[in-house]
Amino acid sequence: MHHTLKPPLSLDSSPNLQQHDAEQLRQDIKNYFLQTFSCYESLFECLTEQGFYHKAIALRHPLIFYYGHTATFFVNKLLLAKLIPERVDPHFEALFAIGVDEMSWDDLDDRHYEWPSIQAVHAYRQKVKALVLHFIDTQPLQAPINWQHPWWAVMMAIEHERIHLETSSVLIRQQHLEYVLSHPQWRPYTQHAQAPLNSLVSVPPTDVCLYKTHANPFYGWDNEYGVHKVHVKAFAASRYLVSNQEFLGFVEDDGYTQPKLWSTEGQAWLEFS
Repeated sequence: MHHTLKPPLSLDSSPNLQQHDAEQLRQDIKNYFLQTFSCYESLFECLTEQGFYHKAIALRHPLIFYYGHTATFFVNKLLLAKLIPERVDPHFEALFAIGVDEMSWDDLDDRHYEWPSIQAVHAYRQKVKALVLHFIDTQPLQAPINWQHPWWAVMMAIEHERIHLETSSVLIRQQHLEYVLSHPQWRPYTQHAQAPLNSLVSVPPTDVCLYKTHANPFYGWDNEYGVHKVHVKAFAASRYLVSNQEFLGFVEDDGYTQPKLWSTEGQAWLEFS
């Protein structure tokens, strides 16, 4: 059974963007950026050279793409926001800009790519790091920050890299074991207790309203704002999140081979994978 990778440190929460002390906000964003960038670098130290170039799963680019992708995102967003005058490396910023559509399990990309060396991508990341730090240290900052503020792009790029901390760690867990290295900062979490017995809880029909206002002090993605109201029919949900231990029972009972447990789309995914 796979174990969960524990991150090397407890990552800070997103800075309060509504604070009015501009220099404190600048320092908070700088620390948030440095912590995120360093954590992402350390994650990729869990890979051998082959691990960067061998696809963990057929649906995704090899991990060398994701190593360069988050740095490219910084440059592309800052350039789009007119916060920097020029690109760092136009070739890399085209190569690493767009990945496979992670919302579609059948979006297979069979094109041939000439991926650069790990050393070249690492050097590129260091240039981007220096660029972002120079921007944070030298550019005027008026507090507070909202989504129309030019520095919103900086926060977007940092939060984007944090998303890829999760998605890249999942890909590394799916990589062949001979391509994954032990790492003192990314140790398997093995202290699993007995999972609680799960059960279904009935939820009556109800009206649900989801909303987030621009007065919220923390960064948010565009689809988090506004108001969404919907009537939800009665349903049942498990009392607890499904644990690895509970799911193991499904596997041992040959759940993958019983068509009655799968939708048409689910069966298509089974055949593909």
